[in-house]
Amino acid sequence: MGLGGARTNPAHASPLPIDLLLPDLVAGLRAGSRVVLRAPPGAGKTTRVPSALLDAGLAGNKQVLVLEPRRIAARAAAEFVAHERGGNVGGEIGYRVRFETHGTRATRVWFLTEGIFSRQLVRDPFLESVAIVVLDEFHERHLQGDVALAVIRELQQTVRPDLKLVVMSATLDTERVAAYLDNCGVLTSEGKLYPVQVEYTDQLDDRPLPGRVATALRRVLASADDRGDVLVFLPGAAEIRRTATAIEPIATAHDLDVVPLHGDLPLDAQQRALHRGARRKVVLSTNVAETSLTIDGVTTVIDSGLARINRFDARHGLNALRVVPISRSATDQRAGRAGRTAPGRCLRLWTQAEHTARRDHDVPEVLRLDLSATVLELRAWGLGDLRSFGWLDAPSVASLARAEQLLQLLGAVDDTGALTEVGRRMLDLSAPPRLARMLIEAERRGCADRGALLAALASERDICLDQRAFAVDGLRATSSPSVGASDLLLRAQLFDEAARSHFDPHVCHTRGLDLRGVRAVERARRQLRQAIKTDHRVDREADESTLLRCVLAGFPDRVVRRRAANSPRGVMVGATGIVLADSSVVRDAEFFVAIEIEAGRQEQRSESRVRLASAVEPEWLSELFPAMVRTHGELRFDAARECVVECVQTRFHDLVLRETTRFDVDPVAAGAVLAAAAQRDPAAAVALDDRTRDWLARLRFVAHWMPELQLPTDSDALVADAVADLCAGRRSFAELRRADLLTALRHRLTRTQQHGLDRDAPTDYVLPSGRHAPVFYEDNKPPAVAARIQELFGLTRTPRLAGGRVALVFQLLGPNQRPVQITDDLESFWRQTYPEVRKQLRGRHPKHAWPEDPLHVQPTSRVRSARK
Repeated sequence: MGLGGARTNPAHASPLPIDLLLPDLVAGLRAGSRVVLRAPPGAGKTTRVPSALLDAGLAGNKQVLVLEPRRIAARAAAEFVAHERGGNVGGEIGYRVRFETHGTRATRVWFLTEGIFSRQLVRDPFLESVAIVVLDEFHERHLQGDVALAVIRELQQTVRPDLKLVVMSATLDTERVAAYLDNCGVLTSEGKLYPVQVEYTDQLDDRPLPGRVATALRRVLASADDRGDVLVFLPGAAEIRRTATAIEPIATAHDLDVVPLHGDLPLDAQQRALHRGARRKVVLSTNVAETSLTIDGVTTVIDSGLARINRFDARHGLNALRVVPISRSATDQRAGRAGRTAPGRCLRLWTQAEHTARRDHDVPEVLRLDLSATVLELRAWGLGDLRSFGWLDAPSVASLARAEQLLQLLGAVDDTGALTEVGRRMLDLSAPPRLARMLIEAERRGCADRGALLAALASERDICLDQRAFAVDGLRATSSPSVGASDLLLRAQLFDEAARSHFDPHVCHTRGLDLRGVRAVERARRQLRQAIKTDHRVDREADESTLLRCVLAGFPDRVVRRRAANSPRGVMVGATGIVLADSSVVRDAEFFVAIEIEAGRQEQRSESRVRLASAVEPEWLSELFPAMVRTHGELRFDAARECVVECVQTRFHDLVLRETTRFDVDPVAAGAVLAAAAQRDPAAAVALDDRTRDWLARLRFVAHWMPELQLPTDSDALVADAVADLCAGRRSFAELRRADLLTALRHRLTRTQQHGLDRDAPTDYVLPSGRHAPVFYEDNKPPAVAARIQELFGLTRTPRLAGGRVALVFQLLGPNQRPVQITDDLESFWRQTYPEVRKQLRGRHPKHAWPEDPLHVQPTSRVRSARK
């Protein structure tokens, strides 16, 4: 943002590089409706362009809107432009940011945040009171800035061809944006930057960031040539506080002022950082000073190379703040802040090799954030098909679907995507969808005051400085029933203590509270309560369960069930694993909502950490979200009991709330489940008796030797199928084991196959003696019969099975039932072997017949006297 005056007020103006381009800008907008303007930080585009457009008469009697990415930039720009034009903020020049408006109906130029513009589009979808929209710092590619660009483009193409647009950026792919805007004109200002010497660290430094900043600051102060101010870029307010503590001794020794700069500071504190003071200063800033603001007197930049940004974590289904390395283009922007007024120096707290590995540009927010608020606003604007909307960079179908699903959960849109009464009321409240749904529930239950406080606590930064100490102190300090039920309600109690003391700093410090955070919550609470617009007098004292229901209303997709009693771990809707922070007081509730989540490290695949939680009773889910709670019975096989049971689950989405087991299941329905279990493990389902094993062995024998019968070759599969047949009408393995498996197996063969099996692989063989001897079948062996030699007298040829293809093996036994010979050639046995056997056994077993000619003797199974 350039500091100086409007071109029409030379008494207050200082020349800035952008001034040379202003005539071309005005001419471009007279000739057309769009211009892309590229100018480096400090060129003056933020302050000079709006004045030039106004003074050229391009706005007529309508307004000029200048969209800024941050509150601090919108306020500072409005103050500067008003001052340059010889007025005060709130007159000709005004600003609108969250919870703060300075201006009237007569205000001609409004500086406003991109979020406020989104709300204005809902109220005034055609921007009928607006002549020109200026998108400042568009290169940051904030989500709402992208939406603003797409909406204005569509308005220009349809109902507002007269609406004019200026897209301004410090670093931007101007050709791409110009092509998106139908090849509009592009203006480029080179600005005026002095050379900046960039230095890197020699090696990796894994010390905590405050210590590394302190080391770099000592290097800066060791140079006597430079007496300018130092700007330090840090990820967030927490790092600013820690770094201020770390460098305090250095600042004292060198008579330096240490000044913080971030968006949550009050205006006077921000002004202190922006303007020169009596002493040399070190400004500890977030990325608000990267492009949006110009700080007087800075000649040295110490850059951490980090920023805390919101990203959507697809693995956890949530937006999560992460400290990440910034892109190379962002580091260039930061370095340039040292060369605004004189040659400068930039110390980067990383190595040159690390710098090379960084991405060229940051990923646009539209590709990495939750889109629920944006989708709600676009629905209200009248957009039907979000997928065909003219995005500069289209979000993924999955991210749009997630946003629509959350809005459906909150009741903001129906199944067709159309706005509901709840959705319209949410837009009226001008709060993010979750908070708006909390406020609506609080309003419905008559506790709007308390609901506004809870919503403010959920949306602003945590008021507790030391969370672990806070949790312990909180438990000891009060006996209120809310302790242990909700981290949010506990913070509400602490806020009440601070409020009763009129936000006394000593009281806040004693209770471990962040005074700035408490005051920010109070501002948000007042604004949210005012948005509800119900009479304060109708509010009633709400009990704990009422307030907890209000919290639940805003977080239906973050309901968690604890994995085990007293365990900090749980599973959230969507099957996301979480772990409750040690500082949380929600230690006993089986169910709770995760209000604030820090996503786990992706590289470690760790669970998300829940910092703020609030207890939930399962019946509240049916009360608030009846369409989302379903009871479903599912038949399952209980392996321990070896039977089919019905598992009756009550679920909220995919999260199991209750589960019971029923054993009196319908046997007809149970059969299929039992069959599936039996097929997975037939051996466990049924015990094969000897008759069944023998039958299967016969089957395998015939299937191998007589393929023409087309018998099943996989007996295991046949058993599994037969067992499945038997499962019909049964509920357990015990019932299955009592069933006739052999009959079921036979029934899976055709009549021809059954006949062939009995014919070609008989169960027994009728010996010449008349005895039925069992035939033994073993895999990879021929079938065999065991018989005493005397039972085979007269049998001259070996019987054959399988249609004559396999000889039956005889195990020839002596009178003592011991094997004497094994043969599959009886003819050869009688002729060659029997005489020797007769000679050996005749003396030992004289009561048995040992004829010289066994082929012409009557066979016998009885013992009788030997023949002479």
